[in-house]
Amino acid sequence: MNDVFLTTLSSGLRCAIYATSSPVCYCSLTALAGTRYEPETLAGLAHFSEHMLFKGTEKRKAYHINNRLERLGGEINAFTTKEEMVLHATVLREDLRKALELMSDLVFHSVFPQEGVAKEREVILEEIRSYKDSPMDLIYDTFEEKIFSGTPMATPILGYPEPLKKIKPEHMKTFLQERFVPEHMALTIVGNNSVQRTKALAEKYFGTFPKSNVLKKGVQPNGPDKDGMQDLIKPAMLFQETEKRGTHQAHCLTGSTAYGLHHKYRVPLILLLNVMGGPASNARLHMLLREKHGLVYTVEAAYQPYSDTGFAGVYFGTDSPNVDTCRELTEQVIHQFRHTRLTDLQLDRAKKQLIGQIAVAEDNHEARCLSMGKSLISFGKIFSYKEIVSQIQNVTPQAVMEAANEIWDDERRCTLIYD
Repeated sequence: MNDVFLTTLSSGLRCAIYATSSPVCYCSLTALAGTRYEPETLAGLAHFSEHMLFKGTEKRKAYHINNRLERLGGEINAFTTKEEMVLHATVLREDLRKALELMSDLVFHSVFPQEGVAKEREVILEEIRSYKDSPMDLIYDTFEEKIFSGTPMATPILGYPEPLKKIKPEHMKTFLQERFVPEHMALTIVGNNSVQRTKALAEKYFGTFPKSNVLKKGVQPNGPDKDGMQDLIKPAMLFQETEKRGTHQAHCLTGSTAYGLHHKYRVPLILLLNVMGGPASNARLHMLLREKHGLVYTVEAAYQPYSDTGFAGVYFGTDSPNVDTCRELTEQVIHQFRHTRLTDLQLDRAKKQLIGQIAVAEDNHEARCLSMGKSLISFGKIFSYKEIVSQIQNVTPQAVMEAANEIWDDERRCTLIYD
């Protein structure tokens, strides 16, 4: 696989460029501007601000923003997570300049028109209401609200209705000026353009930042601690709860807080949960709950690492009378991994599967562009395919077992059921 070219623009913005032979070019701007950085009284500000980036700049109306790349066959979009806001575009290789110019305009010159704020607020409120019709998604948000209670990580990305009603254009402008600074951002570009041309375009549109978007001298970025050696954080509260939701299916999520991005057991945990309930049809929980017993349509083991903590859990949806049986079967699988080491053959097969899945994902240029931004802003580097494979190959049966015992410890595990 090709090497990634890393550079730092004159503004201090980190930039990664990856050359391909594809006629399509992908670019993304990743910023530490997610939910955890919002003022406590303005929950939902990051996501609301992301929406408003597309509602007008000093020289463009919303229509012109939406039409700029779409008329060329490309697109521009954005999303917000607990920690990041990501602006990304897809265009033909010859239109890369137009994509970067538009992204720069949105980031530095958005005007947050009052009439647009009022309309978009209603859109987001409707999004929150509609979200309640998706219990599979909602149960994850509720779970994280509980285990991260009392911290910024508890806030759902969409926010809450009452704080959203208080958000004004000046709040958005201030928030993005504070977060859209070179120290908090990374630009990644994947496409069939020379490194020299790509770097020159990146420098043209992101080589300078407005003075209002530069950290004051002596002030450090307030990102999470990245030493990677912190202890596994216990949930803020322990719970075993059933909520009556009146849904057709019952939904169950059991899990706990987990390792952050910089923890030494992050990769063993990824491998463990991939074997337990990853996307492959031969995952243990899928084979047991769906194929053998026919009790579920969906069962998965999920892991979401953040900079200094994380979440890991097992989710399944089933008919209400089957909840107890599914829980018992799930506990059997958890018990196996906590008390029985993987054999060398089992571990080798698990590693091969995970490496293969990553290789397939790496072949998706859009996904690679986004993952490069995440890696650069989280680790300050882009891991090569060889380095990723080495990290997986170095996982030992003992590390997998220790991760299983920490994550699935009965003294720290929580369970939430929608019935």
